[in-house]
Amino acid sequence: MRKIPATKRRRSEYRRILETLAVEERCRGRSFPVVLDFGCGTGWFVSHFSRKGSRVLGLEVRPEALQEARQLREEGGKTLLILYSGQELPLRDETVDLILCIGVIRSLMDRGPIERAVRGWHRCLRRHGILIVVETDNRALRRHLTPDEMKRRIEAGGFRTNAWYPVRKVAWWGIRLIKWGLVPKRVYPMIAGWELRLRRRFVWGGGKRAYLGEFQKGKATDAPLAGQRRV
Repeated sequence: MRKIPATKRRRSEYRRILETLAVEERCRGRSFPVVLDFGCGTGWFVSHFSRKGSRVLGLEVRPEALQEARQLREEGGKTLLILYSGQELPLRDETVDLILCIGVIRSLMDRGPIERAVRGWHRCLRRHGILIVVETDNRALRRHLTPDEMKRRIEAGGFRTNAWYPVRKVAWWGIRLIKWGLVPKRVYPMIAGWELRLRRRFVWGGGKRAYLGEFQKGKATDAPLAGQRRV
């Protein structure tokens, strides 16, 4: 496994805990027999939903991350990890109940327009299936679009917005204490829960944030790709 600096590792661990709490909050009380983790990285959410009894497919374009996910995969879970080419999704129509897209929109748009991915998600989801997106509003994302533009393009692909709100601030005093190792890991979940409630309640203010969107499959509108016109 690759060596990660301690400050980055602590920040990533906290971020993972907060994003898990945010996703769990949206999924509470619902079951998702088949889950697609689009851009699964090292397999955190693959393992999380596998423990809940879901069958989980993880797609990842980076071979080194997928190899780490395979090493960390828990025994007995119904999981499948695939090296993804970035092209057509390797799934039949209407076979998935939940799609997770956690922190991958930026890299996705480096390879092509978001509309192509949205069409694939819409095709694979069952009727009234759910798409959950978590993405950070930063310079890398804004090379392509703003968070609100991202939301509008997903809606244009045939999705209805069930929820849209900030869940995390990129830079604040708490995250600095975590990066420096001044906060014990056992209290990360408590801080993450507090921040999640705070960001959702107070959506204004300065600083970059990460946003969560929950979208439900509706009727596809066959929206054109960015830069294209209808004919």
